[in-house]
Amino acid sequence: MRYLFVLLFFFGLQPISSAQAAWDEQHFRAMTPAERYRFVHGYPFWKMTSGAQLSKLLGHMLDIAEAQKDHHSVLAVKYYLGQIAGNEGFSMPGGRSVRELHQEIETEAKKRGFVVEEVVAHHYLSNDLSPANKLSYEERYVEIQKTFERMRAIGFEKFRDYGVDAILFNLNHFMWELGDFEQAFQYLSVEERFIQPTVEGGHHYTQALSYLQTYWKRKKDFKKSIQYAEKILHFHQKFKPDNPGTQWWNRFWEGFAAIEIADLLTEQGNFAQSEHFANLGYTLSKVQEATNAVAPYQAEYDALQVLISVKLKLGKLDEVETLLNRATFIKEKLEPLGQLEYFKPLRLYQHCSNYHEMRGQAVEALRYNHLAQTLQDSLDRKNDARKLAQIQLRFEAEKHAEQLHLLEKEKQLQQKLGLSAFAILLILIGWRYQYFRAQRRQKEIELSAAKINLEALTQGFREKSELVENLRLENEKLAQQGKHSEYLEQLTTATILTEADWTKFRGLFEKVQPGFIAMQKEQFPDLTHAETRLLVLEKLGLSTADMANMLGVNKNTIHQTRLRLRRKMEVESP
Repeated sequence: MRYLFVLLFFFGLQPISSAQAAWDEQHFRAMTPAERYRFVHGYPFWKMTSGAQLSKLLGHMLDIAEAQKDHHSVLAVKYYLGQIAGNEGFSMPGGRSVRELHQEIETEAKKRGFVVEEVVAHHYLSNDLSPANKLSYEERYVEIQKTFERMRAIGFEKFRDYGVDAILFNLNHFMWELGDFEQAFQYLSVEERFIQPTVEGGHHYTQALSYLQTYWKRKKDFKKSIQYAEKILHFHQKFKPDNPGTQWWNRFWEGFAAIEIADLLTEQGNFAQSEHFANLGYTLSKVQEATNAVAPYQAEYDALQVLISVKLKLGKLDEVETLLNRATFIKEKLEPLGQLEYFKPLRLYQHCSNYHEMRGQAVEALRYNHLAQTLQDSLDRKNDARKLAQIQLRFEAEKHAEQLHLLEKEKQLQQKLGLSAFAILLILIGWRYQYFRAQRRQKEIELSAAKINLEALTQGFREKSELVENLRLENEKLAQQGKHSEYLEQLTTATILTEADWTKFRGLFEKVQPGFIAMQKEQFPDLTHAETRLLVLEKLGLSTADMANMLGVNKNTIHQTRLRLRRKMEVESP
């Protein structure tokens, strides 16, 4: 992605104004190399909307710089050629590809000693996502760390001419997708020093602040998160573009920031102020007129979820009903076309359940609660799987980096000592060490995964137990009214922890608590199946009610089983 010139899309900028100095070929030719280099980097290419004009202008600059043997300016012009490649009407001089252009820059920069240009070119080469050139996760992980360390050693300030914020954004984005949020935050903290609330810098300014706002939201530091959301809101309130397409994106970011502020204030219990920002965010996000575009409806749907939450907290049920109808309309419009993310209805179902409960409509509340719970269970499983995949990716990436580091050290040692036999011995020792370390890390990953899965499974049983308890209370209410529901009675006596569930549950438990069950059976050989389950569930800290619901028995049965177990332990204990 060419982040610098993505502004042409987001901000719909106009051609260079008459106040800007016009291109003068003779003047450019007569400049000193230092003046020419500074002129190239200072020229407002981002204001030019025509790819054909850009390629023509940069072609002239390149010809003159090459004729003058101004190598530094040649590299600068080639950098901008690489940034605007792909714009409509643009053609690359000499018919070369962007990758070939970056390879030229890297080779020439290394030859001439221009370390900044070398690092920049190498970054874009390693960041090339085309199928033929895409690096593995492990390779990109290493390259990203090397790029950051080289930039730090040279000085981040020296990369201003080459879009230091764009490069740091790439580094941060990769680590964020890998789930390494602390490393991503390190890159963001540096990027924050260089982003500017200006027209040309607005894209990276907004994106970086959005990442920082999300980071602090994850940390539950709502005050800091609100500060970043307010910066986004204020910037887009001041920035008023003329281009209709850009106006929508500008309006979107205003609405997005206001909704985020409302959501964060809700987390703090400040519902009155939250309502103000939620109303503002929804007004900005609401679809203004019928359109076939999907993004406006998706933005309005997300804004509705926050606004409905606030209105429910304030008890404004008539307003909630109208908003729920609108959200349901958008859901039914987008969902059949696959344009609404699978888990998006979860929050809507939760709102519907709360709304009907507040209206005293228990059946409808229960129905939506069931829909929400089913979706929540599925989302939890997906999140657990993603966390596990991210852990595995980070493990493989770190292992690859460690292996490269070890090999590099071995190479240096071999060069210093000149003793090949000793070097081979070190390699063997190193690989042996890495093998045992990898084995240990793999076991840690498996244990972590087992703990996550066991916790998720146990939590699922607790939530289902709570649902059974609610159904039992509902059945008792019906009985008091002289009514009877066989369906509810069957549900409340159903066994949650089936034999299949127990097999899976026991497998995860034995990974997290190895030897616990075997030790109990060794100490008390005549333990029954029911007593073994009771010991396991007590080890996990489940309540008597939860255990009764999970096993499909009443509380007295649990008490009796526990009493028999204690007597047996007292008799068999020495």
